[in-house]
Amino acid sequence: MKKKNLTWVSLVLAMIMALSLMITSCGPKTPSDDATEPSSPPSVEATEPAPPATTKPDPTDPKPTEPETRTFTDSVGREVEVPTKLSRIAPSGPLAQIVLYTAAPDLLCGKAREFSGAQLKLIDKKFGDLPVFGQFYGKSSDFNLEAVLAAETEVIIDIGEKKETIKEDMDGMQEQINTPTIFIEATFAGMPKTYRDIGELIGDNSRTEELAKYCEATLKLCEKAKAEIPEEDVVKVYWALGDLGLNTNAVGSFHSELLDYIPVVNVADVEASSKGGGTEVSMEQIIQWNPDYILVDGAALAEEIKNDPAWSTLEAVKNDKLIIVPSVPYGFMGGPPSVNRYLGVRWLGATFYPEIYEDSPETQVKDFFKLFYNIEVDDAQLEEILAGTFQ
Repeated sequence: MKKKNLTWVSLVLAMIMALSLMITSCGPKTPSDDATEPSSPPSVEATEPAPPATTKPDPTDPKPTEPETRTFTDSVGREVEVPTKLSRIAPSGPLAQIVLYTAAPDLLCGKAREFSGAQLKLIDKKFGDLPVFGQFYGKSSDFNLEAVLAAETEVIIDIGEKKETIKEDMDGMQEQINTPTIFIEATFAGMPKTYRDIGELIGDNSRTEELAKYCEATLKLCEKAKAEIPEEDVVKVYWALGDLGLNTNAVGSFHSELLDYIPVVNVADVEASSKGGGTEVSMEQIIQWNPDYILVDGAALAEEIKNDPAWSTLEAVKNDKLIIVPSVPYGFMGGPPSVNRYLGVRWLGATFYPEIYEDSPETQVKDFFKLFYNIEVDDAQLEEILAGTFQ
């Protein structure tokens, strides 16, 4: 009887459990009941990431080295191997000297000609101590290759107009002393490119680009002036040279080229002489031309003209319209015929047409001196320079 009662109790308990399971299975699902739902990741306590492992550089590891040389293509297509970093450059003559002095003065290891006493009063005295190399071209060719080598020159640079034999000349000098020799073309209108070529050669265009932009701005100013000045307002000029003023740079001559960039008429429309000193003319011709202004090559010649009765018949002399062309530190209109002529254009343009050239002639001179020559002059010095009396 007791066994039967236990069996009955077990059966009742089993039925109750089965009923409970059925009720549970019919209830609402929770996220944990669905096997397809992603389970929440276990929460973990945030920790600082471990710093990356560092290794000390091995001093024995080889460092990347810059090539010692590179190839530069000059203005006539010559491919010349030059040091990657230049520190000692030599000019081949006066034209190269003035351009390189303006572009990279601290790289000069010599000069073509001695600086004058007047120049050394304005520029850094250290340039007076540089050795003199002479010039490669010209009637007074005296380029001293031994002095060039003694100065530990890294590259010789010729700057100017392209000559027919330039390739052979540069190759010959390079082979003779085993020193890279470069030609960079320089014309009046091409000076922006000249400076950019120099910047590429020396591996630093920070200064040369500034000079190139000044030259470009000057050329644009010239175009503007020639376009805006009415023909009836264009001044007529005669450029007096020589002891008596009866020599001149005639129309079409190389040395009168800068006058083509200013709205002026060069009255000396005669055959241009190929000789130094300009074309010789007569007093009768000058009187017939009757210029508005006379450009005078120096203070001494200006006094000669003022005191000569033959010149006194000209209206320009009567009205004191003599303009002395300054020559310090380099001639404003030549001497040598290089980038200094850009100052001549600005100075003369501002003298004749201040409404176009904006700044005064004095400001034009000071700005050019500072930018190109690295010199600053006071008002007293500037007055003497413009008067042709600075010595």
